[in-house]
Amino acid sequence: MDFTEALRMAERNLTEGATLAELRELAQDLRALTPNSLLADLIELKIAVIEGYWG
Repeated sequence: MDFTEALRMAERNLTEGATLAELRELAQDLRALTPNSLLADLIELKIAVIEGYWG
């Protein structure tokens, strides 16, 4: 399994079934640990899609 695939699996496992508040908190925690976190980017993108701001 390569890094990209592992990252996708982690994103699904961490966010599946989470509330928007939990997703936001998770993204903030990730940003505190790693300011340029790709996983935080994915979580924020998921939030935007859920909220209907995509495209």
